[in-house]
Amino acid sequence: MNLVKTIRPFFATVIAGIELDHKLCSVAVNFYRRGHLLQTQTKEFKTNPGELPIQAVRHIKKIRAKNPFTYVSTFSCSITQGVINSDKESEFQKHGVDCNEVVYKRFDNNWSVYVPNEGIAETKKRFLKLGADFVISPFMVLYRLAKDTFQDSCKLYVLFQRSNMTLIVTKQDAGVLFGGYYVLESEIDLGLSVVKHSLSEDEDDIRKTDIESDLQSELSDIDNVVDLESESSNDDELIKVLKNDEGEDESHENIENPEQGDDLDDFSRINTAAKFIQSALSEFYSNELYNSEFINEIVIFNPHDIAQETLQQIQQITMLEVQVLPCDIAKELAILGYESYKFFESKGQV
Repeated sequence: MNLVKTIRPFFATVIAGIELDHKLCSVAVNFYRRGHLLQTQTKEFKTNPGELPIQAVRHIKKIRAKNPFTYVSTFSCSITQGVINSDKESEFQKHGVDCNEVVYKRFDNNWSVYVPNEGIAETKKRFLKLGADFVISPFMVLYRLAKDTFQDSCKLYVLFQRSNMTLIVTKQDAGVLFGGYYVLESEIDLGLSVVKHSLSEDEDDIRKTDIESDLQSELSDIDNVVDLESESSNDDELIKVLKNDEGEDESHENIENPEQGDDLDDFSRINTAAKFIQSALSEFYSNELYNSEFINEIVIFNPHDIAQETLQQIQQITMLEVQVLPCDIAKELAILGYESYKFFESKGQV
């Protein structure tokens, strides 16, 4: 008898949607039983640019310890991923895409998304400590967000993250006519930004940082002496506190009010985004590969509450009407992850 099939009905199916953007990691965990969503848990963690924070890894592992059928769904961040307004492999070649070097998915209304094999491997490497079961194209997330707003007229839809920007051109029953994925701020730029910010601190902050650094250096030597006998239990407790072991309350790791980027940084991203948008519009209108139509509006999905006044700068630069809508990418990743799970389950692959 198959043990997994025996115990499977007693456990929920859990999908964790994880979004890494700039210095923030957003996690949405959906619990399903018999095809019904029971509950959703959300958390946010600070992180270094592009890195999966250890606090998020611990959080998911704790859930997985109680729910063995837990799966992780996340974005592909490959700069060479894309979208094609066709479901025929011959059309891929016209766009310079080798079907043997990508993973692609076709949709009913004759369009496809693709991610290079190297991009899938890169994502799985980034999630090595946790595992990435479902790697989702950002174009799929944006299309899902946009589909409830489709009209007969053509619109440009933008998923505006702090590190990346995804855009598609589409209308009712047309599939995706054009798409692009753009890096607004690379991990190298983010690292240089951190260094620049550190160098601009005032002297008091620098002295404070030096003191903290020295203290961390002292504490790092504790591991070499923890096996020595202490004269009292109080010393043991002190060492335990100083070591800040993994058993500490995770409430300190969760962000109640995640720090937003500086307005100046957001304006810089907007200027970069506007240039990409103008370039994309020019490509869509001029390239014979695309069945171009006039675009009369830009719809921006704003997952991290960047000020609408800031995003409206795109309207001034492009001279197109701009509508700004909220969204939660981690929750969308969890939903699309469950759809992927059901697909693979039907094939007996999960």
